[in-house]
Amino acid sequence: KKEAQGANGLMVMIYFWDERDGAAASGGGLALQSAATWSGATTRTAPPPPRRRADGRRLTARPRTPRQPGLMAQQQAQQANIQAKAQKVAEAKAQQEQMRVKKEAEAKVKAEEMKKKQGEQQAAMVIRKDIMKLKALTPENFEKLAEELAVTMGTEFEKCGSLQSSIQTENDKALAAAKEKVEQIFEMRKKNEERLKENEKKREEAREKSVELLAELGLLVEAAEKAATVFGESVKSLSEKSLLTESAVNTACSKVEGQAEAFSEKAKEALDFIKEKGSEIKAAPPSASKKDDKDKAAEAPPTFQQLSAKASAAKGSIAKDLRMVKTLQTKFLKKASASEVMKKMKAVFTKYDKNKDGLLDRKEIAAWAKGEYKFTVPEDSLDLITKAIVGEGKGVKADDFHRLICAVGAARERSKDQERKAEREQKEAELAEAKKKVQVVIDEIGAALKAASTAVTELVNQTRALPKDGKEMKSQAILTRAAELEASVKAAAEKAKVAAEQAEKFGCDEVEKVLEKWVKAEKARMSNSAKTLELQISKAKTAVSTFKDQGTKKDAAEVKELGAKAMKRLRAALAEKKVTPLELFKEVVGSKETISKEAYVAFVGKLPKAAGEKEDETLSDEDLARAFAVLDEEKTGGVPSETFVALLRSMMKVVKDVALTGTLSLQDSKALRRMEAGEALEVLEGPVKEGELTRLRGRAMLDGQEGWVTVAGNQGSIFLKEGGSTFKIVKETILTECFEIDAPASEARKLKETTRKLKTGELVEVREWGKKQEGTGLTRMKCKVKSDGLVGWITTVGNTGIKFVEMV
Repeated sequence: KKEAQGANGLMVMIYFWDERDGAAASGGGLALQSAATWSGATTRTAPPPPRRRADGRRLTARPRTPRQPGLMAQQQAQQANIQAKAQKVAEAKAQQEQMRVKKEAEAKVKAEEMKKKQGEQQAAMVIRKDIMKLKALTPENFEKLAEELAVTMGTEFEKCGSLQSSIQTENDKALAAAKEKVEQIFEMRKKNEERLKENEKKREEAREKSVELLAELGLLVEAAEKAATVFGESVKSLSEKSLLTESAVNTACSKVEGQAEAFSEKAKEALDFIKEKGSEIKAAPPSASKKDDKDKAAEAPPTFQQLSAKASAAKGSIAKDLRMVKTLQTKFLKKASASEVMKKMKAVFTKYDKNKDGLLDRKEIAAWAKGEYKFTVPEDSLDLITKAIVGEGKGVKADDFHRLICAVGAARERSKDQERKAEREQKEAELAEAKKKVQVVIDEIGAALKAASTAVTELVNQTRALPKDGKEMKSQAILTRAAELEASVKAAAEKAKVAAEQAEKFGCDEVEKVLEKWVKAEKARMSNSAKTLELQISKAKTAVSTFKDQGTKKDAAEVKELGAKAMKRLRAALAEKKVTPLELFKEVVGSKETISKEAYVAFVGKLPKAAGEKEDETLSDEDLARAFAVLDEEKTGGVPSETFVALLRSMMKVVKDVALTGTLSLQDSKALRRMEAGEALEVLEGPVKEGELTRLRGRAMLDGQEGWVTVAGNQGSIFLKEGGSTFKIVKETILTECFEIDAPASEARKLKETTRKLKTGELVEVREWGKKQEGTGLTRMKCKVKSDGLVGWITTVGNTGIKFVEMV
């Protein structure tokens, strides 16, 4: 069935039946949208049905041309082709059916094979499960596990099918491995029993050795304890003695200390034995014998720990008793010394007791002090002594003799104090006189510091308002004020320097040692004051320098502004007189080669104001003299023609290629040459309007050719812009003093500063355009460096074509 779109949007369906159900059932027909068949053919060979209108009426058929025989043959061939294709479709369906049946059979066979294989694998799994049990066997359960495996093999082996061979191999290997493992276990058990027996034997030997060592250690500890006891008794006996002489004390103590060395050796032997054999004793295992606890407690010898503690205690006891000997010796010596002193005091008392009455009267006391201490006791001191010690008695008793010694000692100290006081007062007087002399020098230095401080303070006060003044004052006033302040700074610095030198020379070389500390402190104070002044002067100097720099910058700005006004008047004069800068230069200088300051001031002063200048703006002779510095770039006092012309000329740079023509009008003009972008042009006349174009007359700086150029086109195109005289360094080059790069300096105009290298990125302004140097092939240009104002010659193009500058 095929649908087609009929006329007026009517849907037409075309039907065709092939001959698969017989020729009688074949044919075709047409149906309208209403599904009513209105025309058809019963067979393929039937004639076509009559044509009808949409309303069912029959159309009259036009006479038809009889079919050509070739057309019938073509239709029959098409019919045969259709039948062949139908036959192929039927054959393909039959083949597909056969394939389906075959696949179903193959799938059934595979399912049966899979089921059989699963049964074999299940049986093999059961056997392997028992085989795995053999890996955890012991000699005790080996026979049981082997028997279980044999039973499983008997019931499941036949079910293994294709896996029987591998299962049998696994069974045989598992049984062989199990038997080998059982043998290994038996062998290991045998070795373990032998090792246990050997270890037990070694433990028993170590236990026996430990018992022997403990017994030996017990004897050593017993000897150390006995030595400690004997030494303690000796020390006790020493403490009970009464020793009154130093020799007796030293003898008795030395004897006891001699015993300590031998007794300490006993304790040391026990401790050394513990250190050497302790590891063997502690390593021995405990005894395995089993007795009653009571018997064990009664028969057990001291342990290693107990013996170690006893040995340490014995050593500590001996050391403690030895320290006691030292203490007793000190005590006995003090006592003996005191006894000796008392004997000497008694002998002295007896010596000076001339009347043998057992008392020392005033006369005997004075004699005793003079004889023993070479000291004459003052009467007032004797009065105090007799009043305090003798009282109502006749003299000092022997028991109070020590009090007399203390009283006379105090009297001696009082006498020495008076002597020391007199010496001190004399020394203080001498120091005061020396200090007075030093103070004179200090006062002189102080006066110098004060004078310098006054000058510095005044200077600092003057510099405080400089930042504000720098904003309000004119440049010339600033520079004048800066010069005055620089003189004040110099004067203050000189005063501070003199004071600092005096403070530095001041020292301790010629003063008393006791005054050195004071002198050092004074010197440090004055040095600090001098340093403070230096710091203040430095700050003031910086402030003045900043103020001066501010004035210099302001002066440069003012000079630049004045120069611009003067140049504006000069350019107005050029336009008014219609002359070139060189012609104007000649008008100013006359027959001279350079413009002097006086000539410049005189000429410019007569020029009228330029357009745009305010009525109240004036240029005085002083202003013009300052403005002359703009022209005098080389600071020679005269301005050459090339500099004057370079500053006055008006320059344009080509930004888009443009024609240089001979006349103003483009229609009647002939093109002289084409100017390329990047070229520079000196304006000679214009710009003027030529129709819708803006034109000017100029000179090409590349070759000097003059002509007319279009500045701006009628469609908005820009060909020229202001500029062309500023260049940027693109490759480092040298600024030299003269055009000839190898000329001697004596033959060239000198620069204020030395020749230097220009670095990449620096800007220069043209003063004389480039020209080739004979012999070297270099193109050289005179220019002014914008950064520092130096004027000189640079190479713009090398002899190999390398460019060192490019137009900005």
